[in-house]
Amino acid sequence: PQFQVAERALYFWNNEYVMSLIEEHSRAIMPIMFPALYLISKEHWNQTIIALVYNVLKTFMEMNNQLFDDLTLSFKAERQKEKRKEAQREEAWKKVQRRAIEASTLISNCTSNG
Repeated sequence: PQFQVAERALYFWNNEYVMSLIEEHSRAIMPIMFPALYLISKEHWNQTIIALVYNVLKTFMEMNNQLFDDLTLSFKAERQKEKRKEAQREEAWKKVQRRAIEASTLISNCTSNG
């Protein structure tokens, strides 16, 4: 199962050498890893994976609290922007559907009268 792959990958964060490399390059690694970890922490179904991800996020926070806060704010702002875009897309499709129905009704009326 896929969760076992994720679980094994998350155990790398328990390795001291790996952690020293991540800490040394945290400014490059955290922005790449943060969005996926944050989403997993909120949406994954497996509690073990969630617990491991929380540990990684906690480690990130302890490594560089300011960067962690910046990434959190940036991620949440980006998610809000995505939600607004999705709402706009849905509204645009509703307009298209309404106009299609109106056009279909108009054509039906014209063909039945003509």
